[in-house]
Formats: sequence, C-alpha cells, structure tokens
Amino acid sequence: MDVATCTDWPQLAPAAMGVRDASTSRRTGPWFRLGDASLRVDADGCSFLDEFETRYRDCIVAQPSPGLPGLRCSATRLPGSSLLCLSFDGLEVPDPLRATGTPFRMLRHLASYAETQGPYAGWRMLVHRDDPRRFLLAGDKRRLVVDLDFAPPEFAIDCLVAVVQSLQPEVLFLHGASFGIAGAGALLIGCGKAGKSTTALELVARGHAFLGDDVAAIRIRSREVLPFRKAVSVRPDPCMQSLDARLRSVRHTVVGGDKGTLRTLVSIGDLFPGSTGSELPLRFAFVLDGFAASAALTPFEPSIAENRSLKAVVSESIPSWGLSAGRDLMKFLIVVDLLADIKCYRIKLGSPEDSAAAIEGLMETTCGST
Repeated sequence: MDVATCTDWPQLAPAAMGVRDASTSRRTGPWFRLGDASLRVDADGCSFLDEFETRYRDCIVAQPSPGLPGLRCSATRLPGSSLLCLSFDGLEVPDPLRATGTPFRMLRHLASYAETQGPYAGWRMLVHRDDPRRFLLAGDKRRLVVDLDFAPPEFAIDCLVAVVQSLQPEVLFLHGASFGIAGAGALLIGCGKAGKSTTALELVARGHAFLGDDVAAIRIRSREVLPFRKAVSVRPDPCMQSLDARLRSVRHTVVGGDKGTLRTLVSIGDLFPGSTGSELPLRFAFVLDGFAASAALTPFEPSIAENRSLKAVVSESIPSWGLSAGRDLMKFLIVVDLLADIKCYRIKLGSPEDSAAAIEGLMETTCGST
C-alpha cells in the first residue's frame, strides 16, 4: 500500500509542521466536564466548536475541576481542503489515533480502512484498502486530522470525546442511558434503537435526574455513576409526540439521520430545566430485552454467559476495545463484576409511560425499604 501517493498529503503539510493561519481569528469555548476530565476547545472560523457545544451543552462548567486531568483541543480547518486538524495540549495526552479506535470500529461501513504509516515522521493514517489515495484519519502524538469528505456526521466530535475518555483509566464507559431515582443511580443498557432514549426521556419527564443518554460513565472503585450528558437525539416516533410542543419551545437542532431520517438534537437541561443531577451511587441496572404489551421486570444474575446481551454495551463504547482479545475479555469481566454488585433486571418494554412507571416503582420501593 503506497501511502506516499495519497493526493491529500501535500494538504496535510501545515498540520504536520504545526503551522496555523495567523490571519484567521479563533474563538475559545467554555470548559466541559466529560466524566472525570475537563476539556476546552478553541476553533478558527470552522463550525466544529458550535457543533460540539450543540451536542455537549449540558456538560459546560464554569471552570475545570481541581485535581482532574485536563485537555485542550484546537480545531483548525486546513485552507482549501476538507481536512479538519485537532491539536491536543495537556500534561498527559493519549495517542489520538489509538484512542479513536472505538468510534472507528463502531461504524461497520468504515471497515474498508486500514492503519498504515504516513510519509511524515511519527505520523500514521487510516487509508482505504482499495484506494490508498483516500484517507479517513491521520495523526501523530499530539494531532489528529479528519477528512470530512469521507467521515460520517459527528465522527470528528466522537474522536475528540474518545481522546478525553482515554485520559480516564479509572472510569468505565458503557453504551447506555443513566439516571437517578430516590438518590440511587441506575443504568438502562442495550443495543442501539432498543428503546433507551424513549424510556430515559419518560423518566426525566416524571421528574427524575438525568445523567446521560448515550454514554454512561462509572467510577470503577467507588461504584458511582457520573454525569455524561450528550444532547438527546429524538427520532420521529408516535410515542414521542407528547414532547413536540416542548421541543418547539426550546432551542434545538435538526440534523440528518440514518437513511435520510431527520433527528432533533436537544439539550435535556433546556428541555427539562433542573433535571441534570450530579454523581450518584450505582445501585441498579436494567437490560433491555425486547417489547411486550406491558412492561415486565425479571431479576437476573450477570455472568460471562451473558455476552450476547452485554457485548454491545461494552464494545460500542469502551476506548481501545477490539485491539486485543485478552484485553477485551478482561474489560468484559470488569463489566460483569460491576453489575454483580448491584441489582440487575431484564426489562421488556411496554409503552414509555408503563415502562418508566415500572422502573420508578421498583426503585422507589427498594430504596425506601433499605
């Protein structure tokens, strides 16, 4: 694979040399807290910072938390190209290209890209197996360049978040929603489009704390679930019509989704003011198990035999998943061990109201009896 023939490498020269366009004004965004790390982003005239704020507005904090790792990211659109350069600065910057492995592997249609060495010293890249002139990502120890012409929507944002997650080895990131009822934290976990967002929104509408919809962040040692609040993506759904008026009354962004379906991105803090809570002790997990006429909860004991129902929860969110079978097994065992310490239930979802009421009743009864 002759990467030297890549037609975009000459355009990468400014990023490889660390050159910025001094004539372009830059804007510095607020601090964000993502799990147990702080992030600040600045950008030139490109839309990256606005897009990041749209998706992580609920994670904005007044200042970085003392004692937590911090990262600064500078976003630059390279002139005359489709290339976005993300430059990282901090005391301990993870390898950006390695960190982006998780969002890269989540997108199965990108499997045609393979990692190889770049022509610049210390640079690596992901190039198309059939056309080495095309690359998706390139980077060295402090920079990451994304070709926006080939990257899916939100891919550059997901890559940045994956770098921030890699700063936090003591935090476990799972694909799932997280919320709080009666002072206890809970997870709602399952594969994509299984009903997590709809159920989580119904719980928040009932006055409960919202911690996250897409990614759940858990401190492994203390068994606490942390806020990790990405904007909720609301798909057209008859079950969500009750939210239409509220959605129209707050700021929101309409974006393209799968197969041309439009989605609405909205901050939970805007949609339900006062619903965003702080970290809570993790005491419950609900594993989605399909749909039924009415919601049904069944206790179960997590084990390694549950790999079918739990694999997506792990493989779609844990940084560096898929690099080593042995390491993946160890991380899966960490998840099983974590769930073994809390009360776990399978849930067949009924209507959103029925499902939320079942979860609410069980948690309030259990917490009230202890």
